[in-house]
Amino acid sequence: MDLLPEPLLADILGRLPPRPLAVCRSVSKDLCAVVDGRGLLLALEHRVPTGLHGFFINYVGQDRPYFFSRHAAALRVDAEFDFLPPIGWGEVVHQSNGLVLYNDWNTLYVCNPATRRWAKLPPRPVGFDGAKQLIFDPTVSLHYEVISFSEVPRKPKIPIQPGIERPTYYQGFREYTSEEIKKLPLPLRAKHDREVEIKGSVEWPPRSYAAQVFSSRTGQWKERVYVREDDVAVTLFDVWSDPWGPDSETLSYNSPRCNAVYWRGAFYLHCYGGFIMRLSLTEHKYRVIKTPMLDVFTQPRLDIDDFLSRQGPYMNKEYCLQMFQMEQSSLDRVKPSTHLGKSEHGIYYTAVCWHQLQVWVLREASESQPMPLWELKHKADIGPSILQHYTRKDRDQIEKSWSLDRGEKEPSKSVNYGWDSSDDTTAEGVVHDDNLYYNMSKRMDLLGYHPSKEIAFLGDHFEGFAYYLVSSKLKFLGEFTPVGCCHFLVAATHESFVYTPCMDDLLPHHKLLDTTHDDADYSGGEYGDLEEEVDTNEDENLQEEEVNTDEDENLQEEEANNDEDENLQEEEVNIDEDENLQEEEVNIHKDENQEDV
Repeated sequence: MDLLPEPLLADILGRLPPRPLAVCRSVSKDLCAVVDGRGLLLALEHRVPTGLHGFFINYVGQDRPYFFSRHAAALRVDAEFDFLPPIGWGEVVHQSNGLVLYNDWNTLYVCNPATRRWAKLPPRPVGFDGAKQLIFDPTVSLHYEVISFSEVPRKPKIPIQPGIERPTYYQGFREYTSEEIKKLPLPLRAKHDREVEIKGSVEWPPRSYAAQVFSSRTGQWKERVYVREDDVAVTLFDVWSDPWGPDSETLSYNSPRCNAVYWRGAFYLHCYGGFIMRLSLTEHKYRVIKTPMLDVFTQPRLDIDDFLSRQGPYMNKEYCLQMFQMEQSSLDRVKPSTHLGKSEHGIYYTAVCWHQLQVWVLREASESQPMPLWELKHKADIGPSILQHYTRKDRDQIEKSWSLDRGEKEPSKSVNYGWDSSDDTTAEGVVHDDNLYYNMSKRMDLLGYHPSKEIAFLGDHFEGFAYYLVSSKLKFLGEFTPVGCCHFLVAATHESFVYTPCMDDLLPHHKLLDTTHDDADYSGGEYGDLEEEVDTNEDENLQEEEVNTDEDENLQEEEANNDEDENLQEEEVNIDEDENLQEEEVNIHKDENQEDV
């Protein structure tokens, strides 16, 4: 192989199916360079699940996820996961190429919403209660893995001091806030500062980073150690200082976004502390990639005269001024929320602040570029486009192409299910009313990216939008307000996950626990075909079961016939024996008569 010219080698490799081709990447660095350099796997991407079906969304205060999707056929995806055993408080933890990692009170399930097959995972080993991620690549294997990392060591806390005012009840624990620590005695603060300095200087992640990996091949958890390739790392103090980390005092529900992405045989994990871990799944090595240095976001400023004019003539002016200060203060405290995802060109790192967007794309290391680099792909303020939407007088009559699965049996008549991802046109000649703009939310959230097109899906409170990076156009999709949720909730979404269906898996089939789902046939496009495949598979399974049943019955009949034949033979033998006995008795009588004579 090493003696073959690269074009000839690429031509040979290009004839392989996707799974063997992906395996060749792990044989040697030279083969990996040929496969990646020539984009051989990209030529087979049509076999990889890339059809966007929708988003699973975990909401604040909701006991189950919901599904925000584009097609009526998407209503067949059971966002309540009723095909699983009875659950309490459930949430989607991660998804990978069609499989979903689902958590129910610390019980983990791997399931396929398209086929409704699932598997319950055994409990994780003690000490590995950190991030839980799912890895599934159907082009390589139909087996999957679940990686569970250990938790980051927490920042030292000051013990509750007797005789000192009780601390604030914060994030579910009694502890001192940064402002309360300043009021504590100086010796106590000095001791605490030294402890934080010593423990915070520890390098993180460690050079040898252990994780627990569950493999569907073995059905067991097993420890796997990843070794760092270079000297790039951060410290625990960097992790503790992250504005969205567990030790921060940032009160927000829609910001952590510590997502993980599988891309071309590597696994990218977004960590607190401003870095990303790139794990090589075949070599059991990892590299620390620092997140990009964000550009400065323009901080919005409220106009006090405009604010007062909108409060009405009967409002107390002093009270209105206090409301204005509170509103401006809340804007000042907003920090950029970040998101790791993948799309057309690989790994995307996105920062969102107010209605401003920054998108970065990762350029992997190569011979000419020894270290991975971030390239600023897009930067925009889409506030004016959002404003145009909220000031439309006919906003309530806008045709919706996406909807939220709230458990309806029939698709909504107000939803147009013909959304075309390549159509970025917007309505023209629309009448606006500037007095309506106050309905616009001051914050925006990123739901995720289209897996194969540069389209960012955004949520402004409970309304969804598609933002086209190439044309910088914004298109309204629909509303995703969950059942029983207050529309004035500060944060709309807690987490969201792109869902791309996959019909192939090795998950066990279980008898459906719920029979109340609507089985109406929603036709339409590729997703209608997916449903037909599911129905076809189910029909084939039923046919196989019927054939097996018939075979069993035939075998039972044959066995019964054999038993009858054997019984008949035994009866014939017994009859012959009886006849022989009777003949013997007759002969004996004859002999006795002759003797008498």
